Formats: sequence, structure tokens, C-alpha cells
Amino acid sequence: MKYIVSGSLAFVFLYLFDVYTLKNKVIRRRIFGILGLATLIYSAIMATVVSEKIYLPLAIRIIGGLLLVVAIFLLVYSLFLELPFSKTYGEKEHSNKLVDTGTYALCRHPGVLWFGFIFLFFFLTTGAKLLVPAGIIWTLLDVIHVYIQEKQFFPKMFPQYKDYIKKTPMLIPTQDSIKKCKATL
Repeated sequence: MKYIVSGSLAFVFLYLFDVYTLKNKVIRRRIFGILGLATLIYSAIMATVVSEKIYLPLAIRIIGGLLLVVAIFLLVYSLFLELPFSKTYGEKEHSNKLVDTGTYALCRHPGVLWFGFIFLFFFLTTGAKLLVPAGIIWTLLDVIHVYIQEKQFFPKMFPQYKDYIKKTPMLIPTQDSIKKCKATL
């Protein structure tokens, strides 16, 4: 249970990443971004290591493992390749250029989708029981985090965000957003 709590702490660090992004405090932003990511990864690994395991057939584990790799790729692609990396995570001035193509045409927060799938497929791969509550809690915290971003940060960071909200669903893709995603990938 302590690893679920420590993984939850990662979202406090990610909130502070957003605070310092808005304030253009590059060192603090980097520190809290790295702390958030490292805390979450560490907590997920440790929750898996210490957890009781349930038996899952090998075929389910293999399929889960393959889908886990796809979900991790999609998360990395959405957060670190589609967004201008240095402007988003490294430079003093954050990018005020809104990305609304590719997976960001699918929904405004595709990382949340991939994040939830990662924990589902991680559970199917490992059978670690603790990943079920951890995945649910951390995904809910991720949803709360992006809701806060929507209300507190993004309208200040991106002048065109209000228009983006009107055209693109927050989390659940629609037929139109799926078509736009395919067309702009």
C-alpha cells in the first residue's frame, strides 16, 4: 500500500511542474518533472515486486506484454515526441504553441488514455494484484491532474486553448476526433 501512496505523491510533483512552468522557473520545473516521473516509475515497479501474484495463462501474459509495449510507446510518443520536447520540458520559456494534430486531435489528453492502458496491460503481464488498485487510483489522479491543468494552467499557457476545447474532446475520443487523428498523424 505504501507504494500506491508514494505513486500518488508523484501527482503533487507533476502539479508543481505545472506551477513552475507557468512561472518560467526552469530548474524547479525540471526537478519536479523528474521527481514526478521517477516517483511514479519507482512506485509502479515496487508495487509489482512486493505484490501477491495471481495466475494468468501464458497467452494472456504475452498479449498483455505486447499491448504494454504499444501503450508505453503511445505514451512516450504523445508526451515526448509530438510535443516540442525542449520547449515543453527544458527551456525557460514554455511553448505557447498548441499541438492539436495527431494524438492531440484524438483527445486533449491522450497521455491519460495510454497511462490507464499501461496499468491494465502491466497487470495482465505480471499478475501483480497491487497494480489493480494502483492503476485505478493513479489513473483517477491523472484525470484530476489534467482537469486542474484545463482550469488553472492551459488557458494561461495557450491563447487558443478555448477554441481547442470546442473542437476536441477532453478524454473520450469521438468518431470525428478519431478521423482527425488519423488524418493528421
